[in-house]
Amino acid sequence: MALFGLRVFNESGQLAMDTNSFTYQVLWQGVIDFSGPTLSITLSIPGFNPTNCVFMIIPTRAQDVQLAENDGLGNSKSYPYVTTAVGQVVVRAKNPSADATVTQTAIVARGYAVRFKV
Repeated sequence: MALFGLRVFNESGQLAMDTNSFTYQVLWQGVIDFSGPTLSITLSIPGFNPTNCVFMIIPTRAQDVQLAENDGLGNSKSYPYVTTAVGQVVVRAKNPSADATVTQTAIVARGYAVRFKV
């Protein structure tokens, strides 16, 4: 019998994830760009539900990766603040409860909305 899919093992050599036991579907993918004056991006994503979906942000530019914890540009390289709801993802340049003097992120990244099915 042929097996197809992905298997991930932990540091002890034990199976940690096996795509034979679940599948996933990319519902949305696109660019999240905070390099300009954008403060918030609202994405309408049909089929997105926080109970079985995730939203991931992956940096696409080397200059958007923080080099060290004490990097003086840390906030401008930080990940955006994300809130999710059924059918919607809101990505903000900084935490909405942050002080007005807090620097917002300036990254350009790829965003992915993924639904998992067992």
